Amino acid sequence: MGVAKAWRFSFISPNLAVLHPQNPHNATATVKPLVCYRSPNPSPSSSSASSWSLVCGLMLFGLGLISLITGHVASHLEWILDVGRPPLISGNPNTPTISMDVVKEARVLLVRSSNLLVRLFFYFAWVRSVGKISIFPNASSILVCVCVAATRQRFSNGYLLIATSGGLNQQRTGITDAVVVARILNATLVVPELDHHSFWKDDSDFVDIFDVNWFISSLAKDVTIVKRVPEKVMRSMEKPPYTMRVPRKSAPDYYLDQVLPILLRRRVVQLTKFDYRLSNDLEEELQKLRCRVNYHALRFTKPIQELGHKLVKRMRKMAGRFIAVHLRFEPDMLAFSGCYYGGGDKERYELGEIRKRWETLPELSPDGERKRGKCPLTPHEVGLMLRALGYTNDTFLYVASGEIYGGEETLRPLRELFPNFYTKEMLGNEELKPFLPFSSRLAAIDYIVSDESDVFVANNNGNMAKILAGRRRYMGHKRTIRPNAKKLSALFMARDQMGWDTFSKKVRSCQRGFMGEPDEMKPGRGEFHEYPHTCVCEKPKPFKDFEDKDQVDNPAHVAKGSTTKS
Repeated sequence: MGVAKAWRFSFISPNLAVLHPQNPHNATATVKPLVCYRSPNPSPSSSSASSWSLVCGLMLFGLGLISLITGHVASHLEWILDVGRPPLISGNPNTPTISMDVVKEARVLLVRSSNLLVRLFFYFAWVRSVGKISIFPNASSILVCVCVAATRQRFSNGYLLIATSGGLNQQRTGITDAVVVARILNATLVVPELDHHSFWKDDSDFVDIFDVNWFISSLAKDVTIVKRVPEKVMRSMEKPPYTMRVPRKSAPDYYLDQVLPILLRRRVVQLTKFDYRLSNDLEEELQKLRCRVNYHALRFTKPIQELGHKLVKRMRKMAGRFIAVHLRFEPDMLAFSGCYYGGGDKERYELGEIRKRWETLPELSPDGERKRGKCPLTPHEVGLMLRALGYTNDTFLYVASGEIYGGEETLRPLRELFPNFYTKEMLGNEELKPFLPFSSRLAAIDYIVSDESDVFVANNNGNMAKILAGRRRYMGHKRTIRPNAKKLSALFMARDQMGWDTFSKKVRSCQRGFMGEPDEMKPGRGEFHEYPHTCVCEKPKPFKDFEDKDQVDNPAHVAKGSTTKS
């Protein structure tokens, strides 16, 4: 169904069109069609009959006139939305062009509004003035004012289905961006579908990990979210939902130009492999929506929250403060990285077999990837880094991880450096058993404990590291240490050629700017999920100089800045 047809239907009756009321509770309400009504007890008076005939005639004439006008309006608006430039008036080839910025601004507003008065205003104030008398030099500015009230009761342009991709935190970014895309398209979002076919083979659904009712209700003022497409809509569709994949980091204009026309025509669109499919750089309103979704609307289910906080209390009972170390050292990560860790032919064969899962991966040089800082630190390297930064062997570590490649043998060097070594399996005992078959739920428990830790350390800059770094900045700026792998790689390779004091000093030098200082968060730096600068309204207090020996040697003295959220 084209744009013109959709708008004509939305004027006649919201229930006859692709568009439906934003409030799902009113979606099934019937709207009586406008008809000429004849009294069951007509008066014999000829004057009354004449009056009634005149009324019906005027009403029919009015309906015909409105249909004529809206037909022209819709056709002109369809041209502007689809082509991105104004139509020629009266066939005049010298028609002046309209600024593309104005076109984009009006297009976004028109997508969010299906109010007939707004369309009529747009048509007469802007389109009809092109090549004639410029009644409104900046019609889009006036259109903004008119749309303020109109968008409050906006209608949906259709249903948006989202199929996320990857592990828990990669899917989290997809869910966050899905809400923003639904807002851009003025679409009704169906609760996203989680990936059941990734490396972890977890068949958990959204409702098994996140509080779905809270997700829907907390975002009600931003986007309409439903649990499924209504049956009557599915039955009325001539074709199955249209499925497509958008390019990575697409701008809002891409969704308006490429996805919206299909959504209006097909009523239901599914976007697949939805991870990092939305641009990092968005307008402030949309960035703040990202924060509302990620830090407030995505809340874990009650069983996950309860167990996660139990593990935090058990760590606190043993030690007032603790470090959480996220070891992304599973076989799939090592295979994807293309790095080599000294395991000989056995390692090369095993990781090579896993790499075959990604048909488009290029051949990589392990040495080259290490020099570029693309190789995750080994557990031993993480331990050496922490000791060089001043954390002593009595520091308590909570290690968040999945299946470590090499198992206990790989973890042994870290355990020797930090004997107070704990995992969710060690702390959870019998309570963890119901979660063991589900890797995403286990990752959610690690997420909670890591978020509550006093210091969070990652061995690479993966999805969980980015998501947690951003959350800890947003929620009060607790320290997050990311390894500067590019500089550290050469240092680790040469560590046997220098004394400990020299090694420690060089590690500290390498890590400047990677220690979670408040001033690291600057507009334009890195992914927004990691640096949510738009949502942190007040500049945090700076940490003391990292060279302060007391802070380095004593984790209990790690300073924390303060921020407020918008």
